[in-house]
Amino acid sequence: MDYNGQVMNELFLEKIASENEKVSEAASNYIRTRLREESFSRKIMRPEYVTKADCQRSVNHDQLVKIVDIEPNSKAMALNFRGRPDSKYIMGERYEIPFYKVSTEDYQKQEEELLAYEMPILDLIERNAVLDIQAIEDETFIKHVNAALANNGKSEVFEAAVSGTYDAKSLDKYAFIQLFNLLANAGGTFATPTATTTYTHDFDAKRYATDCVLMNEYDYNLLLTWNATEIGDSVASQVIIDGYKYGTLMGKKIIVTNKGALVPRGHLYAFTAKDYFGHAYILNDTKFFIEKRKDIITWSAYEAIGIGFGNTSGMARVYATT
Repeated sequence: MDYNGQVMNELFLEKIASENEKVSEAASNYIRTRLREESFSRKIMRPEYVTKADCQRSVNHDQLVKIVDIEPNSKAMALNFRGRPDSKYIMGERYEIPFYKVSTEDYQKQEEELLAYEMPILDLIERNAVLDIQAIEDETFIKHVNAALANNGKSEVFEAAVSGTYDAKSLDKYAFIQLFNLLANAGGTFATPTATTTYTHDFDAKRYATDCVLMNEYDYNLLLTWNATEIGDSVASQVIIDGYKYGTLMGKKIIVTNKGALVPRGHLYAFTAKDYFGHAYILNDTKFFIEKRKDIITWSAYEAIGIGFGNTSGMARVYATT
């Protein structure tokens, strides 16, 4: 059977005239599925759906919040058989995640004009509502990531780009190594060992393994310039033959975006696993509203989402300046 957009629009108009609520519910499910596929911040935070029963009332404003516990820090010590460890009273830390609303504009279309379209109405919803919502989500997410990086000490200029221009040769494996080491914070400082050198473990060090890397599509395409002699493994040789087609790079998940205004080229972000980083929640579900008054159809999509960074040291960035 041929997929006829005009017929679909006519059926849609007949349905909305009698069952507004069911049409809105069906479209909400459609929107939720598309958002999971498109937003890069959702790929990093993997939000959970919650209801009022999972949330608490805020003492600061007239809205619901989600309160999440933070794992307390701990340490160990060596004892002799008669020794006793130091005592530490555990204080459970927690933080509050408020919800904020993201909504599209109220889109309107006249009934007779809609019938003239050869594309179905759900395609209009996908192109307008879905892309608008996901863009605001990503914009808010990266704004707060950059604010955290300005204070956590894990943002550095990409060393290979300091003395030269940023080009295909700049983005090599050393850019990623610098990024991973920055988040891992495992290097310490160089020291000359002596007979009296005392090594003491730092239980408060902010060390995290990279779980995923966020990068611009421009930089991702530069992977095509890599060769087996530079990388030294079979994955690099596959790049030359088939183009880069893996979901991971050096064992880390790769998230690629074409939103150059949010993640500029020459900027590589690393995030640790979600359990060590933060939380994201969507209250109830993404909603879709639609109504028909006389011959004017109005629709919009909206959601209440909350994102919190319980550990701002769980992210890092390297970037080129030229």
